[in-house]
Parts: sequence; structure tokens; C-alpha cells
Amino acid sequence: MAVLFYFFSQDTLHRYFITPGRVIESVHIPITQSAIEKLNADVYASMRLYDLAVNRAPRLRGLKPDPPPKPVLTLQKALENAAAILMPRAFDERFQHLIVVPAFSIGAFPFQLLQPYSDGSMLIDKCSITIAPSLMDLVAVRKRIIQKIGSGSLYRMPVEISYTLENPLFIANPKYPSDGQYVYPDLPGAEKEVAASLPFAKNYKILKGAEAVKDSVIRYIRGCDLAYFATHGMSAQENPLDNNFLVLSGQDPYFTSRNIVQLRDSTGRGVQNFPDMVILSACQTGLGRSMESGITAGLSRSFLIAGANQVIMSLWSVDDEATAYLMSRFIYHLRQPHEFSPAEPLRLAELDTQAKWKDPHKWASFSVQGVIY
Repeated sequence: MAVLFYFFSQDTLHRYFITPGRVIESVHIPITQSAIEKLNADVYASMRLYDLAVNRAPRLRGLKPDPPPKPVLTLQKALENAAAILMPRAFDERFQHLIVVPAFSIGAFPFQLLQPYSDGSMLIDKCSITIAPSLMDLVAVRKRIIQKIGSGSLYRMPVEISYTLENPLFIANPKYPSDGQYVYPDLPGAEKEVAASLPFAKNYKILKGAEAVKDSVIRYIRGCDLAYFATHGMSAQENPLDNNFLVLSGQDPYFTSRNIVQLRDSTGRGVQNFPDMVILSACQTGLGRSMESGITAGLSRSFLIAGANQVIMSLWSVDDEATAYLMSRFIYHLRQPHEFSPAEPLRLAELDTQAKWKDPHKWASFSVQGVIY
């Protein structure tokens, strides 16, 4: 296992590749913030994600959405350009898990598609990946896990973990507000996605349609072991505590980062019985471009602050059938003992999905935010 840490300052991206007690590589790359953002945009455009999501993403009411950007590079070329910036030369088959501490929109990059190996295979073929919002979050959540399990170290826990899904909460395709600033397209595939996971749960609560109001979500999330949101998500760089939110139903439909952080109790230890894991299968605007301080760094980090150890995050959402299959396979693998969980179960689920759908936009759409066991 290794840590890949990025830090940006004065038009320079500092990239550190670290293993226990050793900095393997320290590289300083002259690059602008816009050029870093373009790494994501080129890969997303080459997969035509903007075209595929045009009818699914929220849009400003009364305005016709801008035409999606056209690809200027092949996917292979876009990935090669990104790998030259993002991947250390010392990375090889020795590393079975990679923790990424990102800068800017690097946290929304689909690392699993990169090809860092001499045989040309992809990262997902041999290595699982976790995104830690910051070094501070990495240490804080790791300490919380150590206290819960009662063993291990800040860097590595030699244990296999399985999830039983004793009492999960599912939120699927709420009745979206019809009078707000944005129009939120209906997501009927969200219900199919959740239904595919139900056979793996012992007891569960589903809030869908008009039932998916904020008060009910707050009430039931306090006693569940996994919270699964299949809905729209929004992000913004200004006032992120209030402008980053998941869309629910009712008169107050926006479950904001502020609402989530406030679930943390006054002792600072997180709400009692807060779910270990949160899944955010949220259709998002921007598809990676607006995630710099929004969905990735905002909502997912808010759930980590509130008490979750991991947030499973959709980077994009464009295919109902493939996403439903991927998430059902993830829940299946999650219930088996694994090291590097839940990143390893997600890797296996994406490989299962890749076997059915070769297009990477259908199987490379999720990442793990937080800290593995």
C-alpha cells in the first residue's frame, strides 16, 4: 500500500509518492490550475460523458443548456497525458492499494483507467484505490477506525472486513421540487438501482418519491449501518456548506453539507450509530469540472465529518442498467471478507461490470472517498 499526495502552489503541482517511513518520489511539475482541470475535461469529453448526461443533469429553469463540449483527443491520448502528470514512475505491481490525497479536481479523476504497468494493463486490474479528501481527514478517520476495531496502525490494518447490511437506508428518486432555480429530471433508473441491492440486505428502510423528505432521512440515518442515496446532487464553490446538497422531497428538499455536518454530536465523535458507509449515486452537474470544492470535497467530506468512514461516490451517472448491475455486484463483494475494504469490493464489482460492458463510462463511474479498513 502507498500514498500518492498532491499539493498545488504557485503554478506548480507537487507530487509525493510515499510508503511507510519513506518518500519514494518527490516531483514538482510546472502547470496551471486550468491545465489540471483540463486533464479531467479531456478524459470525460473523450468518453462523451457530457453528451450522455445532457438529459439527466439538472439545468437552470427556463434556460436551454449549453451544447456539450466535443472531444479533441482520443481516450487513450487523454489518459496518457493525465498519467504523465498524475502517476509516479516508481509505481508498479508491488502496490495492491493506492491512497490518493488530491488537489483540485484530481479527486474526481477516474484513476482506475490509467495504464501504469509495463504490460499495458489498467490500474483497476491490479490495484484498488481510495481518495482521501486531505491528510487531516486520512489521519482523523483512521484513528476513528482504530478505536472501533481496537487494533492496527495509522498506516495499515492487517484485517479482512465484511459488511453484513443489517439495517441499511435507501433513498431513491425523490419527488423533486418543481418551483426552484433548477429543473431536476426524473431518475426512474434510481429505483431499479436500489432494487438490485435489496436482496443482500437483512432489514432495510426505503424512502422514495414523496416519502424521501429531509426529516425522515435525518431520523432513519441515525440508526442505519449503510445509507444509500440515488438522487441528484449539486455543487458550488461559493458558500459550499449551503450550496452543496443532495436533492430530496418536500418543502425543504435540500440536504446540505451544513445539515450533514450538524449530525455530528457535541463531543466531536460523530452521531451515535451513524452509518459506517454512505453511497452517493448522485447525478451531478459539471461531471468533474465543478467538483473541485463541491460534490467530492463537500458532500463526501461532510459525511466523513459526521461519522462515516467511507463514502462511495459516483463520478458520473449515465447508464441505469450498468449502474444497477455494478452496485449489486459491489454489495455482493462487500459482504465477503476482504483486505482494503471497501475499495477492493468496488474494484471487483467494476471488473465484473467491465466483463459485461466494455465501454469505461459504464463501469468506471465510482470511487471510494475516506479510509479503508
